[in-house]
Amino acid sequence: MTFQYFLFNTYPGYFLQVVPVALIAALLCYGFHRHKYPTLSRSAAVGASLFVAYLAALLALTLFISQLGDLYYFLFYHCPSGRVYYWDFSYNLIPNFWKHFGREQLGNFLLFLPFGFLYPLFHPGSGVLRTLLSGLAVSLMIELVQPVMGRSPDVNDLILNGLGVLLSALLFTLIRRMHSQKGDGVQ
Repeated sequence: MTFQYFLFNTYPGYFLQVVPVALIAALLCYGFHRHKYPTLSRSAAVGASLFVAYLAALLALTLFISQLGDLYYFLFYHCPSGRVYYWDFSYNLIPNFWKHFGREQLGNFLLFLPFGFLYPLFHPGSGVLRTLLSGLAVSLMIELVQPVMGRSPDVNDLILNGLGVLLSALLFTLIRRMHSQKGDGVQ
């Protein structure tokens, strides 16, 4: 496997491409929170920065990975990638992800797992329902913008993204309750 193939044609390569985007977003968010809200605790600023980094990486991965790949290709090889962009207005509105559950479906589920853990850190006091609705709103926005970016929206992606948010939000709530009960019993 060549470096070119790894970086531009594999899921780990795609994730490596979005790491700088996430780091820049996290640093900007952290600096903003520390400057704008000097009394805000470091942990709250870090929690907000992690969520913003995750969102930046999520958007880069789902909407701008082709353009980001073209940028890296140009930086590494000093020539255009030759990729052709087109608008794709084909939609899949039939939920059938269980029939052919593979890497792509698993990826859609896993991609939104961090949302349920990180959103409550960004928005303290958010319950499962608010976290789920926010995750679904982000997923829907991504699906609606995809045709402009040359990708086709799929209702299965929306369902799997929502299931990922729901599972992680429930786990976060469970962990938070266990942690608060453990803290109450220490006295």
